Amino acid sequence: MSITRREFVVSSAATAAAVAAALPASRAHAATGSGEPDVIVIGAGLSGLETAITLEENGLKVLLLEGRQRVGGRIYSLFDVPGHPEVGGNTIANAYGRCIAAGAKYGVEIVNLAPKMFANRSGQALYIDGEHVPLQNWPTHPKNPFPAAQKQLPPWGWSNAMFKEHMPFQDLENWYDPKYAQYDVSVHDFLTSKGANDAMIRLGFDTNIAYGTTSHDVSLLQQAFADNWQNVNRGAIMGFSRGGGTAGAGNAANILVGVYRGGNQMLPIAMAKRLKGDLLFGKSVAAISVTDSGASVRCSDGTRYQAKAVVCSMPFSTLRHVALDPLPAPLQHKAIQMLGYIPITQFHLVPKKPFWESDGLPASMWTDGMLGMVLAQQFGETDQVTSLTVWCRGLAAQYIDRFGLQDGARMIIAEFERLRPAAKGLLELGGAHSWAADPFAAGDWAIYQPGQVTEFRHAVAEPHKRLFFCGEHTSVGSRGMEGAFESAERVALEVLGAVA
Repeated sequence: MSITRREFVVSSAATAAAVAAALPASRAHAATGSGEPDVIVIGAGLSGLETAITLEENGLKVLLLEGRQRVGGRIYSLFDVPGHPEVGGNTIANAYGRCIAAGAKYGVEIVNLAPKMFANRSGQALYIDGEHVPLQNWPTHPKNPFPAAQKQLPPWGWSNAMFKEHMPFQDLENWYDPKYAQYDVSVHDFLTSKGANDAMIRLGFDTNIAYGTTSHDVSLLQQAFADNWQNVNRGAIMGFSRGGGTAGAGNAANILVGVYRGGNQMLPIAMAKRLKGDLLFGKSVAAISVTDSGASVRCSDGTRYQAKAVVCSMPFSTLRHVALDPLPAPLQHKAIQMLGYIPITQFHLVPKKPFWESDGLPASMWTDGMLGMVLAQQFGETDQVTSLTVWCRGLAAQYIDRFGLQDGARMIIAEFERLRPAAKGLLELGGAHSWAADPFAAGDWAIYQPGQVTEFRHAVAEPHKRLFFCGEHTSVGSRGMEGAFESAERVALEVLGAVA
């Protein structure tokens, strides 16, 4: 088994070319604008773009700085892989009102995959210690660690059942309220208090973890926030659910599992076209200086920019490496330095043939090993599986990242062929990406660790003189792409109140 250079895609050249071709010339190349902007926005992800557009619509001159050579941030479509699967920002659901409105505003059609998914769902194969375990055999399997009343639960459903039964408060929309500080404990401590042992938690929560690295570094309040957001979108197929399966039964006609036609990155590309001011690529920010009346930004290439205010959409995992002068207030500075982020590494495999028809198992898999979760993607125009996404999360992502993406891809394909002999020689690598190793992300979505919600949740998004903050990590009512838009609404009002 070998991987050719063409097959190995870390940062897709085709993606970069597609983005550059889709943007006007003034957006695809670093240009030098005339005059000083009113506001500098750092980061051309959804929150940065929406903030910049909103400020421009209200009469301000905006300069947008982006360290990458593309727009989208953690919205990243592999345009050269069949079905253009998503490396980040997979789907939107019923409660993604801002995302739905953005599609309409910027002229990007939303395609609902729910009817196709419900018509063709075949579940996922369970693999424990390298052994295929038919789900009907799981309740009596010797490696099932759950107590008698829970043995019928698949590993991916156990912790969800525990949270549903034992979550100690129901006011989940106000998960960050100080009155719930007593629950700002680790998920591990909470589950053990409900009778779970380490074996149950390791398989039922830590394996293919949805939030954090292990149960020890996720606050129960963070879990409550995540569970509430899923409940708001109940009935939809959760793209980020621990099991990758359905979140509940229902009529597909009432469910939205939405993607933007052509790839989710088409939304930020369309948004970038609406900008009036300059969008400069390759501008990695090294320092930000602020006063009560203005701000300046210095990039690693030596360029400097000044404005009345700066809006920073950088995740705290990268902002902590930027020199801030003066330092923010102690709690906010601590949040910047300490807020957690989940490590996620993806490998996108293109099957030459539908090998799952040979071994009679679903194309999707849930494993407790190196492969983590394997999700069959059906993003094309037909019902056929276009690619297989291998999701390595938490400790699995940290393990595979030690080898680098190219050697990691070889290991992933070898392990895949070991578990599914029918796949031997039939898998090509279309793309791979480590969010933890991405210098502009250093992790995927933000995670509040035990004690962090109580300590600095309210300080995270506080303006620091003329430095303002947005991004999904600052949202309080929604997550992911929707959270990015939520944060843009807030920060635009803050900036307009300060400088307009």
